[in-house]
Amino acid sequence: MPIGTRIQEGESAYERDDLVTALLNANAALQENQDSFKALLLRSRIYLRSKKYDLALEDANKLVQIAQNNGKREDLATSYKQKAIVLFRQKQFSEAMENINEAYNLNNKDAECSMFKTMIGKKLQSDADLSVKSPASSKGKPLPQQTSKEKPKVDWYDSKGMVNVSIYVKNIPPTTLKVDFQETSVSVDFKTSENTNFSYSLDPLYGSILPSKSSFKVFGTKLELYLAKETEESWKALEKVETDTAPEQETRPTTFDYPSSSAKKVNWSEFKVDDAEEDSNQDPDAFFRKLYQGADDDTRRAMMKSYLESNGTTLSTDWKEVSQKKVDIAPPDGVDLRDW
Repeated sequence: MPIGTRIQEGESAYERDDLVTALLNANAALQENQDSFKALLLRSRIYLRSKKYDLALEDANKLVQIAQNNGKREDLATSYKQKAIVLFRQKQFSEAMENINEAYNLNNKDAECSMFKTMIGKKLQSDADLSVKSPASSKGKPLPQQTSKEKPKVDWYDSKGMVNVSIYVKNIPPTTLKVDFQETSVSVDFKTSENTNFSYSLDPLYGSILPSKSSFKVFGTKLELYLAKETEESWKALEKVETDTAPEQETRPTTFDYPSSSAKKVNWSEFKVDDAEEDSNQDPDAFFRKLYQGADDDTRRAMMKSYLESNGTTLSTDWKEVSQKKVDIAPPDGVDLRDW
């Protein structure tokens, strides 16, 4: 069966909430082409709906790498947005904001991206407000800073020609950062804001790399290493284990989750966070998500257009009316609208 047909059947199964069939088709498509952007995006979304967040994030990271390799701006924006959604569901809101900003910078005309960015921003502000209101901790000694003896959280994924490694350390000073790529090893050294030395190394690597083609990028919450593989052999670990057998690759589950590839469809259920504060009786955004999730395409377009153009002051479900003109800002009763 052609790969395009596999993807279409997978998307149709996903829309029917038949996740087993959707997964089978996504995996079949990826067996034909492991770098298929649409198939990988489908599987990441399937994992997300199945709450297999680590696997969804792994596929989202691969999407970013594939889009970068292909040089397609729209695909890169989509991949960053998908990664932001997964991180949001994992309650990693700062990281989610970094990725949604990347997506927005690449495609600021994407209405979904704009709304997701606003949603994440509200969540971060809410958390910040709660933090300010929380009782201050006892005035003891400050918590110790991370040292070279402490192992940071590390995520990684393997693609055809590249291994991507994410080292989660916040606020790395770029001026003191030193990354040394060798054929069979890589090391990271820098001084923290407290003038403490931090070191991390992978030695020996599972396979050989090309130092001249390897690179890195610093984010607010992590350091990304891009290791260019010398061969296309799959890596089963980051470091070579001195045993007769290499560690087995993680087995993927048989059920998955993914929203339709339709560019105009927003799946609010993907952004659901199971917090007590998200009670739908108190949160207007929760009502909006519930209404949006059950609407047809025309209604969703009307809601999206009216909400964005009116700066959140108007919400219409009539596409015939909304599509004909710009929706004006409608201030609350007793409030005058002024141009500044």
